[in-house]
Amino acid sequence: MELNAEVQEKLDQIGKLPKAARAGIVIGLSLLVATGYYFGFYEGQVEERDRLHAQELELQRKLSEVRSVAANIGAFETEIEELEVKLKTALLQLPNQKQLEVLLTDISNLGKKAGVEIRSFKRNEEIIYDFYAEVPIDLVLEGEYHQIGKFFELMAKLPRIVNMGALRAKVASDRLEGTRLSISGTATTFRFVGAGA
Repeated sequence: MELNAEVQEKLDQIGKLPKAARAGIVIGLSLLVATGYYFGFYEGQVEERDRLHAQELELQRKLSEVRSVAANIGAFETEIEELEVKLKTALLQLPNQKQLEVLLTDISNLGKKAGVEIRSFKRNEEIIYDFYAEVPIDLVLEGEYHQIGKFFELMAKLPRIVNMGALRAKVASDRLEGTRLSISGTATTFRFVGAGA
C-alpha cells in the first residue's frame, strides 16, 4: 500500500522527532480517538441502556400491580357485587323521575289504607343538589287522630326516604262520633339526579 508523498513526508518528519514528542503525539491521537468514541458512540449507548433499564423497572412495577389484582380478583368481584347491592338499595331510597310518580301514588294509597282523606297533594319546585334533588310536596290531610297516626306510621315504613316537616293541625269537624283533624305540612322526598337530569 503506497502512501501519498505528502503523507509520507509528514510521517518521516514525525519519525525524526524525539521519542518523547512521538509519544505525546500518539497519546494525543489516542485521546482524540477515545473522546470521539465516547461522545460519538458510547455515551449514546449508555443513555439508551439507562432508558431501557428505567422502562424495565416500570414494566416490572406494572406487572406486579397486575399480578396483585389477578391474585385478588375474587375479592374485587365480591366487593363489586356488594357495591351493586348498596347502589340498588340507595336507588330504592332515591327514586329516579319515573319512580317518583310511583312513590306519589304509594303515598296516596297509604292515605286510603289508613282511612285518611288527602285533600291536597301539590308537588313544589325541586331543589337540585349534586346527585339528588329534594322534592317538596304540600299535603293537606283530613282524618281522625288515630287514622293520621296510622298514615304517618305506614309512610315511615316506605322503602324510600320521605321526611315530614312541621305540621299544622286544626279541627276540621267536632262531632259526637269523633273529632276530625285537618293536618297541613310539607313532605319532602328525594330523587336521584343522573347525568343530564
